[in-house]
Amino acid sequence: MVRFLLAVLVAGLMALPSVPVSAQEEEQDQFSVNVSNLKDKNESVRRSAAESLGRMRDPRAVEPLKKALKDKNRYVRVAAVESLGLMRAGAASQDIINLLKKDSESNVRQSAAVALNYIGDPASVPVLIDALKDESDGVRYAAANALGSLRASDALPALTEGLSDESVGMRRSCLNAIGRIGDKSAIPAVRQAMKDPDPTVRAEAVRIAGQFGDKESEAEFKTLLEDPDKKIKLSAAAALAKGGSKDGLKAALECASDPDVGIRIQAANILGDIGGSQALKTLEKMQKDSNNSVSRVAENAIQRIKVTQPKPSKSPAKSSDSKK
Repeated sequence: MVRFLLAVLVAGLMALPSVPVSAQEEEQDQFSVNVSNLKDKNESVRRSAAESLGRMRDPRAVEPLKKALKDKNRYVRVAAVESLGLMRAGAASQDIINLLKKDSESNVRQSAAVALNYIGDPASVPVLIDALKDESDGVRYAAANALGSLRASDALPALTEGLSDESVGMRRSCLNAIGRIGDKSAIPAVRQAMKDPDPTVRAEAVRIAGQFGDKESEAEFKTLLEDPDKKIKLSAAAALAKGGSKDGLKAALECASDPDVGIRIQAANILGDIGGSQALKTLEKMQKDSNNSVSRVAENAIQRIKVTQPKPSKSPAKSSDSKK
């Protein structure tokens, strides 16, 4: 009899509906698990925990991740600093600055520079300037990019010096940062970069000179319209268009049917800046381009032209007296 009653009781308990765990409780549990896993003996588990905490965006993760910046494994440190950057964790800014200054691993220093870019703390500018001299190209590129994002005018002398770096990528990164900082005192250095032996650097320099509205370089822009490199030619056309000149129209029209998608997109943007009936006619053809990106840019360029075009004035209606 006792066994029968026990069986009935167990069956009844099994039949009771289970209480669902709320999403908040489940996330809370996952957070605790990840924090605990940061101390696991297995480096892969610690790394995965650091990455997961970054994705959760929970502010409580900042302190545990700061401790993980001192992990003996470099990949765990990378995961921790990347997560702090992803979270825009300003409270960890000084810890990340120290990591960029002192960590022995270049991939950790590079991730630290990227994280400082995301966080955007002006206090990181001096260490980012120092990082422009790092032995690792990746660290130097990331530092230049961060300084550009921070609009750090104090970095202009160091970035200008970087325009003579042996690395093409570094010269291009420094130019890009100078362009984003937007300080026109850098124009002489940008003009000098227009003579760089690498065509990608020259094209970037021309673009930035146009962005700065460098009137003194207009003659050089017109000369570069004949450059055999299409990117340089189009950069010159874009620079002229920004200054109100239509001299780059021919170059843009020639590149509108180029096999390279990027060139066609650049040409469409320039035609939108130049405007006029020829540009409009070509852009209408580009709307039917097989590449969606090209057709979208062409459509936007057409809209820009239509907005800026003066509306035709209506002739005044003739009065009934004039008809007599």
